[in-house]
Amino acid sequence: MRTPDSPALAARSQSRRRAQMLPGTLLSFTTVTHPPKGFPDHARTIGLIELTDGHRVIGPLTGSLEPQIGQTVMPRMRLSRVNEQGLRLYDIAYELTTRVAGVQENEKKLFPGYILAFTGPSGVGKTTVSLLLTKMLNDFTAKVPIVTSREPKEGDDQEYDYVSFQEFERMRSNGELAAWTRIPSETEERFYGYRKSNIAAIWEQGKLPVVVTEMQLLQCLAHEFGRRSILSFGLLPPGESKRAMLSQLLHRMRARGRETDAQIEERLTNAQADLDFFTRAGHLFDYVLVNEDLDTLLQVIKGHVLALAKA
Repeated sequence: MRTPDSPALAARSQSRRRAQMLPGTLLSFTTVTHPPKGFPDHARTIGLIELTDGHRVIGPLTGSLEPQIGQTVMPRMRLSRVNEQGLRLYDIAYELTTRVAGVQENEKKLFPGYILAFTGPSGVGKTTVSLLLTKMLNDFTAKVPIVTSREPKEGDDQEYDYVSFQEFERMRSNGELAAWTRIPSETEERFYGYRKSNIAAIWEQGKLPVVVTEMQLLQCLAHEFGRRSILSFGLLPPGESKRAMLSQLLHRMRARGRETDAQIEERLTNAQADLDFFTRAGHLFDYVLVNEDLDTLLQVIKGHVLALAKA
């Protein structure tokens, strides 16, 4: 029988905690005026939060702002209580970070412009499609550099802006990133994001910013700029089942030779969640396309982009 501190249970606990360390939106809240035994005597405000990956969690709210439905919240580790044995127990609280604009203010908010987003699992061809498309439509589109804390790799195609984790955290804390995410990994610390200034600079050129995203980045961009600002393409590998699609991704990742076996295994695990995201968050996609024939795919996307650019 497994004990409470068994490795399997500890791993599941850590996995659940990592899953909760995501920003989200406050859906509802209540104040507990009589906390259970063992908790601080003061009242606690508890919120129902929808995280950026679509999951909903319940957690304590912190911060100086008054809670309002629709506020953005950020996860924070904090001391929850000290038990009878003197152990300090921590939990995840959610800090209220933005006020909710009034309806009239939202109506007056200017439409910032369109962003072309390609979303899909690792190995589906997002980077290849985005690079080829921006070369084909150089007068209309420009690639937005991806800010990342990971080390450079062979085959990155100059698409990344490499920064230290400290610099990435500084930009995130200062609100310089329009979207950011941490990709689960046991082999490397991988944070990715997009600078607001880089996107704005492309708009100023009269072009369409092109981004490569995964589920959290796409949701963050839609939250930052509004869903209607995102011309969103979901890319899938060929295959009539999830197993067949994962097999295609495995073949492609091995063929490109950029990852170790351990990294490929991690990417396949993440890819399963990415594929589920297409079903769970279909409202975030304008088009879902299968990347089976690259030339055909590019022509289809090109048609949509030109129609938008000339509208």
